[in-house]
Amino acid sequence: MTKGLLYISTLILLLLPGRLFAQQKPLMSQYTLNKYVINPALAGATGYTNINFTARQMYSGFQNSPRSFLISANTRLLGDIHILKRQRVERNSSRASRIKNIGLGGIIFNDRNGIMNRTGMQLTYGYHINFDGNYQLSFGLSLTGYQFKIDDQNALILDPDDPLLQNNKTTFFVPDANTGIYFSGYGLYAGLSITELFGSSIKLGANQFESYESMRHFYLMGGYKWAASKQIFLEPSFLARGTIDRVELDLSAKLYYQKIYWLGFTYRTNETIVIMAGLSIQEFYLGYAYDASLGAIQTYGGSSHEIIVGMRIGENSTRRFRWLRPDVSEVGE
Repeated sequence: MTKGLLYISTLILLLLPGRLFAQQKPLMSQYTLNKYVINPALAGATGYTNINFTARQMYSGFQNSPRSFLISANTRLLGDIHILKRQRVERNSSRASRIKNIGLGGIIFNDRNGIMNRTGMQLTYGYHINFDGNYQLSFGLSLTGYQFKIDDQNALILDPDDPLLQNNKTTFFVPDANTGIYFSGYGLYAGLSITELFGSSIKLGANQFESYESMRHFYLMGGYKWAASKQIFLEPSFLARGTIDRVELDLSAKLYYQKIYWLGFTYRTNETIVIMAGLSIQEFYLGYAYDASLGAIQTYGGSSHEIIVGMRIGENSTRRFRWLRPDVSEVGE
């Protein structure tokens, strides 16, 4: 640890209360294109197989500013499985069991903020209940594990006796879990998820710094997607997210044209506006978001950029799910 200065991320750890450690959890502006990232109940909820890559650069005018990358996939199990069953007369027989209510998903992610790096994966099980052929209630549970690493090769120690540096440990493994519930039907959707259920802690340095523990985050979302005409679709939505200490709100509106193009706008209560645009060609889609701060940080390069590239497989196989209205739900899920 003999190079460079401890960057902004370490200063935040020193200046803020320990329990605020997990508030550096990455934020995604285009969550409506991949709701599974913030709510595990979305694993398989749409009936499609969704594969998604997201890259985000925050505060692009600052060196070593936060950046995030993730690859996610989720699907619905639609077929039959055959379960081998032993009869009382010691005879084996096979019976078919429907598994169309089950969804599976996974995420691989990497987040970097200055000298701090987080790399891990998430595995998800989802279960979906259909009501009256028109509405669906979904539940999800994810297990997560990630490696938290401090890049000590790019840090200059100004004070060798700093208690933050006393235990010389720079790599940690953090297990955790997320859970969620999601309701959808006829263009309407709402969901609630809670992450960091374990409240795992990371010990940095001497004992007085041992309370850097992950705070539970919650995400409450809702929206309605409806056809204004044969060519135009509208989607107002909201996302409330935060911890027990702080809550932020996104208010969004998106306009879709011909099921191909879309434009969107978000106002975030932390004085940020987001402009989004994208297009969908057959099973592929591409989205871009530009975040601009309304505060003083914008003068110094406080804008953020986010890009999503994805594909949705199974266009013709999902008609068995009647709640997926073809005139509404196929527009940018």
